[in-house]
Amino acid sequence: MFNVLAAIFSKEYVKTRTSMLILFALGISLAAVIYFDLNRLFMLDHPEIVWYHTLDLKQIPYGIFKYLPMLSATVFCFCQFLPEMRDERLRISLHLPCPLGLLLLAHIVYGLIFLMALMIAESGAILIILGRKYPLAYLPEAFWTMLPWCLAGIYAYLCCAWVLLEPKKKTKVLGLILGVCICTPLFQHYTPGAFSTAYLPFILGIPLLTVSLFLPALHFRTREVE
Repeated sequence: MFNVLAAIFSKEYVKTRTSMLILFALGISLAAVIYFDLNRLFMLDHPEIVWYHTLDLKQIPYGIFKYLPMLSATVFCFCQFLPEMRDERLRISLHLPCPLGLLLLAHIVYGLIFLMALMIAESGAILIILGRKYPLAYLPEAFWTMLPWCLAGIYAYLCCAWVLLEPKKKTKVLGLILGVCICTPLFQHYTPGAFSTAYLPFILGIPLLTVSLFLPALHFRTREVE
């Protein structure tokens, strides 16, 4: 069983390594943009004025990061699952001596591991950049501000996987509606740091949605090729 899972991870790496490199480069580029923008702000005005706009007026100097996790997750999901669904390639994996649930979980866990590592690296780089310009007490607020954007990326990946794996058009629409309903509140305009009291239900929903992906995979396995 371990050899089967290792083979799946190896196959996924070979298939997605180019997209992983591109998304990682995109994250580095965005962090560089934030770095240069912050330097420009502090060059044009006194630090006290910049701090006032950020700490008191609640302006977000790293706002361009907002939709990057969702964009990265959606692109990676298509790179990971679209080749599997094209020409019924996933059916080849279904012949492996591995239960369907474990097989699908290996694919999903691989994607989640990469996306979480990518988001941690991106948000960590932003926090380091902010720590060089702002008081350290500001960093927890920035962390709680970025957390819902990263959660939206995770949910976008899972719902996109639902849409790609599900063979029934009506159920595809259900997965799309679910993704919109979950991600929309995560992008609402909150006071920076206000989401820190509401993150737990969204985190607990991730394993539930992951398990629910077994249903579209089961539909795919049992349907006849049209």
